[in-house]
Amino acid sequence: MKSVPLAGLGTFSIAARHLSFTKAAQEMHLTQGAVSQQIRQLEERLGLTLFVRYHRRLELTVAGARLAVQLNLSFTEINDLILELQEEETSNILTVSVMPSFATKWLIPRLGSLQEAYPDLQLRIQANDREVNFQRDRIDVAIVHSHVHSSKGYIVPLMKDKVFPVCSPAFAHARSLSEANQLAQMSLLNDDSEWRFSSPYAEWEKWLLLANAKGVKPSRGISFNRGDLAVQAAVAGQGVALGRTPLVMDDIQQGRLMRPFTETLDEGHAYLFVCPEMQRQREPVQQLLRWLVTECYEYSPDDALTMLSELG
Repeated sequence: MKSVPLAGLGTFSIAARHLSFTKAAQEMHLTQGAVSQQIRQLEERLGLTLFVRYHRRLELTVAGARLAVQLNLSFTEINDLILELQEEETSNILTVSVMPSFATKWLIPRLGSLQEAYPDLQLRIQANDREVNFQRDRIDVAIVHSHVHSSKGYIVPLMKDKVFPVCSPAFAHARSLSEANQLAQMSLLNDDSEWRFSSPYAEWEKWLLLANAKGVKPSRGISFNRGDLAVQAAVAGQGVALGRTPLVMDDIQQGRLMRPFTETLDEGHAYLFVCPEMQRQREPVQQLLRWLVTECYEYSPDDALTMLSELG
């Protein structure tokens, strides 16, 4: 099939609306002859007769009427989409995909600071632990974990993700917890959300190997599909959780959790800011990114992965 000339379809749609080549020509700032020629070329390309031409008037054929209705619907949808895209381009609204645990334990407690820094910035936060599809899900930017992120785009590493055991001070004191081997007699709280394609106890197993702990079986404990749930269970004194840096540091600083051991598992993973390349220059995107980088640096200078000077 030959390609359809889009300009000819536009001309046909206008002529069909007016049922007049002359009025269509006036609207398009063309001659009547130019419009008539475009319609004839379109009919030849399509192999269809679109108009019945009388001496002083036009009528649409059945095929022409059907095509006119469909083009009107299509052009309306295209126009609406263009208006929507233009509004989004100039809007201060950002739809942000964030992992549920990161949103609960790190982002939400800091949103007041973001509003103070950029009062006109409006976030629509979507908690999401799946691989982000920006186009399908209509997401502007995302904060993701490097372990589960594979798509391309503009990527800025924000913060290292180190892993280490945590528990409540009361839990550690009641059990005189000081050696990793003692974990064999205690409840381990496991976050398996990051390990859906491998052992659900992979991180505990790696940390126990690092700490040279003997006889500890993570499978005897309780597993959660979200890291914040494991952390909350540890805060409540229900056992020892393997905490991720941004999910536990506030609780540690405020005395709700403690680190009973010094060993830290660091496999080079990080939390990432990701957005499509076409979105990166939008001012709301840059505002959010500048704020995130600043907060990550102030939160944990040793774990922040982006220098503030890079963003101006």
